[in-house]
Amino acid sequence: MKNNLKITYLNDCILIEDVLVIGDIHVGCNEYGERVVFPGIQLEGIINKLEEIFGYLKKQNKKIKKIIQLGDFKHDFGNITDVEWRETIKLIDYFIKKVGVKNLFIIKGNHDNVLEPIVRKKSIKLKEFYKLKRKNQDICFMHGNKLFEQCLNVQTNKQTLRKNTMGNKQTNRQTIFLGHLHPAITLSDKYKSEKYKCFLHGKWNGKEVYILPSFSSSSFGYDLRDLDGGKEKFFIIPSKGLKNFEVIIYNNNEKKEYNFGKLKDLI
Repeated sequence: MKNNLKITYLNDCILIEDVLVIGDIHVGCNEYGERVVFPGIQLEGIINKLEEIFGYLKKQNKKIKKIIQLGDFKHDFGNITDVEWRETIKLIDYFIKKVGVKNLFIIKGNHDNVLEPIVRKKSIKLKEFYKLKRKNQDICFMHGNKLFEQCLNVQTNKQTLRKNTMGNKQTNRQTIFLGHLHPAITLSDKYKSEKYKCFLHGKWNGKEVYILPSFSSSSFGYDLRDLDGGKEKFFIIPSKGLKNFEVIIYNNNEKKEYNFGKLKDLI
């Protein structure tokens, strides 16, 4: 069945028609995984990046109706620092201003153990996963550290059931969007090596899967050359499967994505 989803790659996020999907933000964290030393600078960078994205989409006459954040909204596992409280609220307010509180969906990541008191202030309920239907597509959004069977079951409608009874098997196509891994790749030539954030796109368990990079500019991500070093054990897709995914790098200056082929050929 043909995938009719219109997928647009953006600067560390993805647009699905009119739905903006954003990966790990980690409010309160610097690139070394430590708490921010200068409050406000990280948040300012995130909002400036979002403003650039929204400005670009406006020029393309594309309107965002929903925002889905894939988890790890904040960084600290077990506490809510004053900085995290203030800056998380400000960022949530920014998203609400763009799409409204009913159209903002935040997935619970493994760093979001104490995010609930913050989002509750804004009448938002954290979700373990979020499901969306578009045309003949069943789309599921998860963080990526836990597997939810509800996102793997094939959904059918009455029309599909009728077709099945006539011997014409047809099911909705399933697509999954994940964060958590923070994928990045180091590309080298004889002169230099440079690390880039990247998207991963491939097939897994019969599903089409997109893995987003971290959104925060303060974190460059997990180098996929170390995929067999242990971190893959904390991701729902094993490293063997990930190596067959395609590596896609988005050039923000050109506003264009580049497909570098399968991961196994790059590491």
